[in-house]
Amino acid sequence: MNGPTTSKAKWAGDSPRSYNRTNVMKQVLKTPGIDRTTLSKATGLTNAAMTRIVQELIDAKLLKDVGQLQSDGRGRRRSGLAIEETGGYVLGISILAFNSRIVLSSITGEIIDSLPIEPTELSNVQQTLDEIAQMALSLLDKHKLDKTRVLGTGVAVAGYLNESGDVLDPSYNLGWPAFNLERSLEKRLNLNVVVDNVNRCIAVAESRLGSCVGVQEMVLIRAALGLGAAIITQGNILRGHANRAGQIGHIPINRDGLLCSCGAQGCLNTVASGWAILNQLGLSDKPSTGPGDLKTHKDKLKHVLEKSLAGDQNFQKVISKSGELLATHNLSLLHSLAPEIIVLTGPLGANTVYCDAFKATLIKGGVSSKVITNCDQNITASASAASALALETYVYSPSFDIQPLLPDVQVDVFQAETLIL
Repeated sequence: MNGPTTSKAKWAGDSPRSYNRTNVMKQVLKTPGIDRTTLSKATGLTNAAMTRIVQELIDAKLLKDVGQLQSDGRGRRRSGLAIEETGGYVLGISILAFNSRIVLSSITGEIIDSLPIEPTELSNVQQTLDEIAQMALSLLDKHKLDKTRVLGTGVAVAGYLNESGDVLDPSYNLGWPAFNLERSLEKRLNLNVVVDNVNRCIAVAESRLGSCVGVQEMVLIRAALGLGAAIITQGNILRGHANRAGQIGHIPINRDGLLCSCGAQGCLNTVASGWAILNQLGLSDKPSTGPGDLKTHKDKLKHVLEKSLAGDQNFQKVISKSGELLATHNLSLLHSLAPEIIVLTGPLGANTVYCDAFKATLIKGGVSSKVITNCDQNITASASAASALALETYVYSPSFDIQPLLPDVQVDVFQAETLIL
């Protein structure tokens, strides 16, 4: 499970042990039932070091024995290991212009419960965050969880963070100004919080728990009313200068074209997005510039997509052309990056007409990457992706401090683990 690193991942004080412990947990999550000897070979640790690490993780109730496996051929029966589902939990919160949600997940990535977020007034930042925090805490209370076992919160937001990764830039989709979203939620929840762009969160989730586990080179495109992307290269999220990588919706394709929501003319959003489809059908006369516009356009787009699947040829023609243009204007990018997998998600990524045109154009353009869409399988939803971001940052990371989870009385008999070189 070699998922992309996040901006908050960092070394803990006891880095060799923390790194080895993290590697063990990743291997067990990837292969439930794996035995200690196989783990030692997979991680490069000595059997003695593995014994110490596994016992520590069992003491912290993060791993559990799952019974005896078949004999190894020499009369010995090995004991398998698995992640302890009740050993820890994370919250995932998606904050979008619509369809926002909170999920509670175990450290195996299994979704335990979820709640839709319906803010009283989305553009009122303080009120909306108060409401989100109240709902999140009520979800924890509902399941009577020990908060020491709630290891972190991930937030997938319709916006981008600044270069330092601390402050959310002004989000026109939400109607929010620039402010420190992470700190604001940490104060309200009294939990660790990590925030990232929704497209990047979905890419993390797919690379770690979804359809692209272990993939080191991937491009994810989210096609909704607007277009966005996330790029994973060498296992890491590509953030770009000032943390702005992935804004493919604003690739200029026609300087004399239609006005985009960003204020420029002729962006890819104006010909290949959900808004572009509505505009070409005469169902919208201006770009989506705020939550109110987005809600209206979202309902209209849903109707158009449903009618296209029911056989409306006029709608199909416009949708197909938009899918073709999305692929056409990303050919250079995709040839340059040469990803192993291209993921198409979002409402348009679940429409067969759009997906078929997108894939056919990529093939015609010589792109050999495997293409996965929401038509083929369920791509991780935004709130679940946020919980995967929390797992990546706070659990399956060398920064994970397990000391608060260990029994109160414990003798430190652990020595530095030895890597087999």
